[in-house]
Amino acid sequence: MKMKFTKLLTAAVLAFCCGVPGQGIADTEPLAVRNITYFIGSKTGGGYDRYGRLVARYLNKKLPETKVIPENRANASGIPALRQVRDHGQDGSKIMLFNTGLLLSQLGGMAHMDVNLETYSWIGKASSEARVLMLQKDTGISSFDALLNKSEGLVFVTSNYGNSAFIQTHLLRDAFDLKIKIVAGFGGSESKSALLKGEADGMLTSESNVAQLVENGAALPVLVFGASDLPELEGVASAHDFAATGDQKLVVDAIVAMTQLGRVTVAAPGLDEATLATLRGAYAAALRDPELLAEAEQQRMPIDPLSGEETEAIVKQLLIGSQRLRDMVAATLKN
Repeated sequence: MKMKFTKLLTAAVLAFCCGVPGQGIADTEPLAVRNITYFIGSKTGGGYDRYGRLVARYLNKKLPETKVIPENRANASGIPALRQVRDHGQDGSKIMLFNTGLLLSQLGGMAHMDVNLETYSWIGKASSEARVLMLQKDTGISSFDALLNKSEGLVFVTSNYGNSAFIQTHLLRDAFDLKIKIVAGFGGSESKSALLKGEADGMLTSESNVAQLVENGAALPVLVFGASDLPELEGVASAHDFAATGDQKLVVDAIVAMTQLGRVTVAAPGLDEATLATLRGAYAAALRDPELLAEAEQQRMPIDPLSGEETEAIVKQLLIGSQRLRDMVAATLKN
C-alpha cells in the first residue's frame, strides 16, 4: 500500500499545522485494566465503523492481556460517549474514535458541546483521507465547473448535525454559493446507499467510499480536497483550483487540513503517562501490522498513521482557527 507520510502534506495543511514534530513510539506494557471499551462515534457500516472495528481487532493482538470491545455510540454526534471517556475512562478502560467534525463544532461554539477536545489524551490517527465531492451520474453533471452553473434543486445528503460531512458540506455550499438543498441524518453507510439508489444527487465523502460508487456506475467524483493515490481520482479537479475568494480559500484550506485527521482515537484527559504510552504504543504497532495493512488494502481503506503527539499538535493548531472561520462554522451550526 502506498503511504502518504507527513512530509507529503499539502501546502494548505502545512499552513494550518506547521511545526508538528515527529515523535517516537513508546514500547507497550501490560495495562492495569482487563477490558477496554472502544467507542465508535458512528452508526454501523460507515467508514468510521470499518476503521474502528479493524483497529480494535489488532489492538487486541497488541494488548494480549486486555480485551478491546468496539461499541457504536453515534447518539448526539458521539458527545455523550466522549463524556463517558472523560468521566469514567481515567484508567484507560474507555477510548474513542469520533467524527472529527466535532473539532469544527468546538471551533464554532456548538451548543451542548460541553467537552473540550484539546484536553483529551490523543492516542493517534489511522488515516489521511482526501474528501471528495461526488455527483449522482443521472444528474448529467460531470465537473465542478458545471455544478457551479447548475446546482439549483440538487439534493445533497450528509451525516448528522455537527458531524464532519454536515459542517463541511454547508461551508462548501455557502463559500461557493451553490444552490443545493442539504438533507442531514444519513449516518454510517446511508449517504452512500442514497447515492447508489439514486435517492440523492450528491455528497461530500471520504476517499475510501469512492471506489464502490464509481465501480457501480452510480456516481462521479468532481472535486478533491487533499492528496490521494486512488486511481479513481486521477485527473479529478483539486478544490484549490477553484478557490478564488477569501472565504473559498479559507474553507478549502480547512477541509484539506481536516483530511490529515482521519479516524482519530482519544483517551481521557489527564491520563497517566504510563497508560497513555502503552495505548499509543499498541495503537502504533497495530497500524504497522502487516496483516492489518494487507486487510486495509484489500478493503481500500487508506492507512497513513500519525503518533499521538503529532496528532495532538495538529489538533491544537486547528482549534486556534481564524475568527472568520469560527464565524462561518458558527453560522453553519445554526442551520
